Amino acid sequence: MDSKLETIACGEKAFQIHQDVLILKKRMGTSFVEMGRLLKIIRDCGYYKTLGYDDFQSYVINSELGFKRRTAYYYIEIYEWYVLKFKYEAEKLAELGYDKLVTLLPIIKKDELNAKNLIEDAEVLRPVDFNKKYNDDQKQDGHKEYLAPPEYFRCSDCGRWKIVVPIDDCCEDWLKEFWGRLDKRHGEE
Repeated sequence: MDSKLETIACGEKAFQIHQDVLILKKRMGTSFVEMGRLLKIIRDCGYYKTLGYDDFQSYVINSELGFKRRTAYYYIEIYEWYVLKFKYEAEKLAELGYDKLVTLLPIIKKDELNAKNLIEDAEVLRPVDFNKKYNDDQKQDGHKEYLAPPEYFRCSDCGRWKIVVPIDDCCEDWLKEFWGRLDKRHGEE
């Protein structure tokens, strides 16, 4: 087989395996939603007592589950908030993924009326952009005017950070401190 055909066959195989990974990711996503539903029933109905545990936390930590307490409660909260409260289907939540849903929980709890927009952002943003946006948005709380957060990247020549921020958006006190440090640094050279 010539190298061009090998490359095509390898690409097809890679694509198929990637599709299988996406299918499994979706199954895992629907599983954590179902896990939340079942854990909620065990907790709310007190079934952990029937199973020989004094409380729900003991059931979660000491049973065959071996979950961290927080993980079990996240599963339940995802089910309660996204499925029960906002009526999202498990398949839709599976596409978003556990990490985004957990990151979004405290934000949605503070801003329930904006939940649909927040969830739409979670759908379209890459995880790194999603986390940056919502961490940055929390820093905007208490301010009327929205300021775009600085961007940063590595310099291709020296490998150090370059920061892009409009100077008019910077704090005057910080600018004075920055320029003072820069002057001091250049004076030492």
